[in-house]
Amino acid sequence: MAELEICEVGPRDGLQSASRTLSVAERVSFIQGLYDCGLKKIEVGSLVNPKLVPTMADSDEVFSTVCDAAPTNRDNFSLLIPNEKGLSRALEIGCTSVAFFTATSETFSKKNINRSVGESLEDLRHLMQHAKEKNPRIRLYISTVFDCAYEGMKQPEKDLIAFLPLFDAVDEISLGDTTGKATAQQVKALVESRLLESWRQKLWWHFHDTYALAEDNVSLAMDLGFTRFDSSAGGIGGCPFSPGAKGNVATEKVLAVAAVKGLSHSVRLPLASVR
Repeated sequence: MAELEICEVGPRDGLQSASRTLSVAERVSFIQGLYDCGLKKIEVGSLVNPKLVPTMADSDEVFSTVCDAAPTNRDNFSLLIPNEKGLSRALEIGCTSVAFFTATSETFSKKNINRSVGESLEDLRHLMQHAKEKNPRIRLYISTVFDCAYEGMKQPEKDLIAFLPLFDAVDEISLGDTTGKATAQQVKALVESRLLESWRQKLWWHFHDTYALAEDNVSLAMDLGFTRFDSSAGGIGGCPFSPGAKGNVATEKVLAVAAVKGLSHSVRLPLASVR
C-alpha cells in the first residue's frame, strides 16, 4: 500500500496571515499538538524580517523550543528562508531542513521579495551554494505556478522551464497554487507534459482552497500516482502578497481523500488547533 506524506505548513503558511501575532508559547503548543497527532514533517516558521511579517517573529526561538521537546524529529522541523541572513541564522541554530521560495510571476515576485524572477533565481543559486556548508535538506517553493492574482492564468509548462536548472540541487520541489484557481485540467496537463518527469520523486503539491478546488486537485494528483502534499490543519492560511488568496487545503481533507484512495498514514484525528 502506498503511503501518504504530508508537510504540515499550518504553523508557517497557515499563521503568516493570521489576524493577530501568536506568542512563541502558543505557536509551540500548536506545533506540539500537531506532532502528537502523528504529523512529523512540520514547517515551524520563517526567518523573514518581522517588520514585514510580524506573525513570524521569533521563529528561531520556536524552532529551538520544539526541537528541544522532540530532538529525534529535528530533521523534520523546517524553516522558510528568505535570504543570506536568514540562512546564516538557520544554520547557526542547527536547522537541517530549510525552504527557499520563488515564483513564476514577475509581478508577484516584485511585490513579495522586491526581486525579478531572474534576480530571484540568481539569489537562489547563491543561497544553495551557501547552504552546502552544512548540507541541510533543501525544499524549493515555487509560487504562482498555475495562476497569479496580478497576471492571471499562468502557463506552467512554459513558465517552469527557467527553474529546471535548480531542481537537481534541491531535495524537494513544492508547486504552489497560490490563488487557489488551479484546475484539475491544468494539473493533469502539467504532469502529462512530462516536463517534470525527471524530478517526479521530489514533487510536492501545494494547493490553496480559495475556490474549493483543492480537494479535487489532490484527488487527481493521487490518481496520477503522487503521494506528497503540503497542507494546513483546519485549512488555515493565505498569502499576504496575493490579494484574495485564502487558506491552504486542510490536512483533514487530504487525509479524507487518502482514505478513499487507499493510501496509508500514521496521522490521528482530530488534529490540534491553535489555542
